[in-house]
Amino acid sequence: MAKTDDVTPSREILKVGDIAFKRPVSEAILSRFASTNNFISKYQVDYVSFFLNGPYTVASGLFGMDGAYTCFTKSEIVGVQIWNAIAGTSGTTALDVRWINQSGVNQGSIFSVTPKISSTAANGTRGFRNLETGNDFTMTGVTLPTLSKTTFLEGETLYLEVDSTMLGAQNCALTLFIRPRT
Repeated sequence: MAKTDDVTPSREILKVGDIAFKRPVSEAILSRFASTNNFISKYQVDYVSFFLNGPYTVASGLFGMDGAYTCFTKSEIVGVQIWNAIAGTSGTTALDVRWINQSGVNQGSIFSVTPKISSTAANGTRGFRNLETGNDFTMTGVTLPTLSKTTFLEGETLYLEVDSTMLGAQNCALTLFIRPRT
């Protein structure tokens, strides 16, 4: 292993015997601390979900549908999920997330390709993109997003904008998985 390689992230539980009084500090304990630290740094996330409860055809174009999320610290998006419970009879639901900078100026979309679910999708359809692992999980009728902006400053705000909706669709959500950054 090279000196620049990451220590493998792992959730490690320390035992009393590992840290007992007068016990020497060993490479094994430091390795476990490093593994745990990297595990938390890579995989501990918070999330914000924007919900369109019930029939949501009328939600298209409304500002701040289901509120907004203001970053508590410098943050980065590490995953996105789109979900729809009841498929519509025609059309496509396209959701966008816009961001507002610290000065209160709308900076536009965080996506270069917005997440979408079309009426060809089954009920209970979802799509998920994990930017940390590079894994995608999707179903028929889902377009996963491409993010053009993933890092945000403390005080910047994210909100949902509904670009288009399926006719007759119900109960949709967009979830952003977020973690603090330095």
